[in-house]
Amino acid sequence: MPQLPLAEVGVIGESVVFSALLISATIIFLTSTVWEEACAWLKLPPVLGQLMGGLLLGVSALKILVFAEGEFAINPGVIELIRQTTATDVTSATIAYTHQLIAISEGAANLGVIALLFFIGLESDFDQLLRVGPQAAMVAGAGVILPFLLGTLGLMTLFEVAPLPAIFSGAALTATSIGITAKVLQELGHLKSKEGQIIIGAAVLDDLLGILILALVVSLVKDGTVDLAGLAYLLLTTVVFVGSVAWLRTPIGQAFEAITGRLRSENSLLIGAIIFALLVAAIANAIHLEAILGAFAAGVVLSGITQREALLEQFQPMVGVLAPVFFIVVGAKTDLSVLSPNNPESLAGLAIAAFLILVAILGKIAAGYLIPHAASVNRLAIGMGMVPRGEVGLVFVGIGASLNILSSALTAAIVLMVIATTFIAPLLLRWTLGSKVVAPSHLIAKSTTDA
Repeated sequence: MPQLPLAEVGVIGESVVFSALLISATIIFLTSTVWEEACAWLKLPPVLGQLMGGLLLGVSALKILVFAEGEFAINPGVIELIRQTTATDVTSATIAYTHQLIAISEGAANLGVIALLFFIGLESDFDQLLRVGPQAAMVAGAGVILPFLLGTLGLMTLFEVAPLPAIFSGAALTATSIGITAKVLQELGHLKSKEGQIIIGAAVLDDLLGILILALVVSLVKDGTVDLAGLAYLLLTTVVFVGSVAWLRTPIGQAFEAITGRLRSENSLLIGAIIFALLVAAIANAIHLEAILGAFAAGVVLSGITQREALLEQFQPMVGVLAPVFFIVVGAKTDLSVLSPNNPESLAGLAIAAFLILVAILGKIAAGYLIPHAASVNRLAIGMGMVPRGEVGLVFVGIGASLNILSSALTAAIVLMVIATTFIAPLLLRWTLGSKVVAPSHLIAKSTTDA
């Protein structure tokens, strides 16, 4: 997590830095609460409210939450608030606030998605995941191939985009935001349904395939050739990591219970789980996989322990605190100025965006319908569950921008595709899965106790 250099802290003053942290955190949690309540009143998934709140406070509107230094001017009102409460100057208040926001975006938001994915893994039914494995693999494979081919070929033929930018844009259509999809399924009470397990399994595989495609495209852009050795290493580590989780799940779970059972600390189960989740996420990150996949795997490993229900109840407040930070940050970082009809490049981006959005949605829905009808599942819901790109799509945009291979129009188009799929998917999932919510067992038990 980035911090101000000690020299700068001394010049600005620790009270100013701390005040900036408190104010930024207050804004984020207050916004999350207000928009979640609004969505609850409208019977919409809370995650949609968190994203909307982020958009309102971010670079698209009020510019209160600006997570990149120098790109956008921070709202002077919040800087004045820090200046007045700490009796400092405008420059010091701005520096302190900017650095604390960057720290939140790179620290708390990442911890939020790691906590969420660990919780989702903990809540998942491993045996059910194995049972739906072939179906999840079928959906994931088709959900990667169809959007990639349609997007790449369509951009090259319809919009005369050069091959390399077209390939990169097509690659941005492949991945699924497991964080957003899993959160919506959890809120709707369908996480442990057969459809939910297929979606989660396919989303995990989508992420793995997306990593491979991203590595391939980046290799093409940087060197003009494919680094086969690097791709082989990535594929090998993925297979070994996933295989190890499946093979060692039971003995690791037993060892975890044996160790935490001997500890005298009142919160030994919760603290042990946090340590384990962070450790597995760190291992995944160290071998060049996604940390969120490591967190999900850690949750799956502990989903078989006898104290699973107790751990779910203890860990849920952590998810409730940290996960909204992640979704607020995703919304705040999204720049809707690409919608401006007064900018010619934005108009070109809108035309390409309409095409990418269509491909992004139809490609995933078509993948869901590849499941045989005899499987007795809601195939439309499965396809809809694979639609949101969210933070995964924004990663592609960020890398493409850093490599200077995407034009302004293409960048705008991909951003719009990410926004559209992220906001549309929760609404479509609620429509396809229905309004009936079946709460997870630990939540039912908790509500009964509270009553």
